[in-house]
Amino acid sequence: MNRIAVMIGAVALALPALAQQNEIAKYDPNMALKNAVVTNGIKWIDGKYLPIEGRAFNNVDHYYDRLPSTVTTNVNAGVRDMKHHTASMQFRFKTNSKKLTIKWVPYKQNLAMDHMPSTGVSGIDLYEQIDGKWRYVATGRINSPQGSTRSFTWTPGVPCIINLPLYNGIKEFQLGIDENATIESLPPRKSGVVKPVVFYGTSITHGGCCSRPGLNFVSMMGRNIDVPVVNLGFSGSGRGELEMSEHLTAIDASCYVIDCVWNMHGNLMAERYEKFIRNVRARRPDVPIVIAEACSVYGDSWRGAHIRERNEKYVRPTYEKLIKEGWKNLYFLPSKDQYCGDFEGTVDGCHPNDLGMRDMANAFGKVVKKALGLK
Repeated sequence: MNRIAVMIGAVALALPALAQQNEIAKYDPNMALKNAVVTNGIKWIDGKYLPIEGRAFNNVDHYYDRLPSTVTTNVNAGVRDMKHHTASMQFRFKTNSKKLTIKWVPYKQNLAMDHMPSTGVSGIDLYEQIDGKWRYVATGRINSPQGSTRSFTWTPGVPCIINLPLYNGIKEFQLGIDENATIESLPPRKSGVVKPVVFYGTSITHGGCCSRPGLNFVSMMGRNIDVPVVNLGFSGSGRGELEMSEHLTAIDASCYVIDCVWNMHGNLMAERYEKFIRNVRARRPDVPIVIAEACSVYGDSWRGAHIRERNEKYVRPTYEKLIKEGWKNLYFLPSKDQYCGDFEGTVDGCHPNDLGMRDMANAFGKVVKKALGLK
């Protein structure tokens, strides 16, 4: 057995033992208040004591990392770097405070990209729940790599989501509430889904290129169908390494969504795609799997031919092959369902803008609901 095979085998043996301790951390309100610090009438709570979703591992280099410290060099450097990004991580809580003050320091100094604003790359946004539905409230803008402080008027008792940056990470996060206010976790979801829907993908899954964190299609889908999510999308780096399937399945999920076609160029689809899916099923035989074709805003036009060829040669044939083998709980999302078809859903011909993200959230929501047996 070669050295790479030995290293992957070691990861495969180690990760199942970690699965139980790597579940999304349970929230203890007493811990939050015990560790709070009051300054000038504001009670400051470190984000490490807030109820968080989208953070699936505890054995990490930095608290807000998306992958464990055990990621090896068998996984490409992009993943190892972008594991520090907080894509689709969110704080979920309820407070009787009349004001929320948020302080955060980004992990990296680059706050924006040439096709994605700082509000999406490094900012935060807030949602409130009214009559059972989540709606946008405000955006925490950032203009300094040293961090930002923003204050928002709040309606006491209304459930809150704070979405963290998509293409940056968090070094420090603090929530300020009124000195005499309290904070509590939200009750179980009405959907009854407790385990997260885990996405593996590319820059589009990662969140490129929506204008703010809550408009990433993974997060939006989670709000729409009322399920927790974990986002393992890595820009330019969703290349289907076998080790990534091990990290994916170390998370005790309700459903796995595999959407990595855009980054699996050259021979990678032939070499890795089917093996990746088979390993996910082997490690989690009872968990539904959704495999998605790569989206293309250009649909059937010639401009989308390069990605359509990859879909037609590998994705659908793999799905049909596995169904013929008798696989159950396997679901397929075609490219044509992911955009509305008017070419307006993109910022650059590849990555979705806010319109495109909404289309994708609706498309993925339908197939994930089916996979989970939700009405």
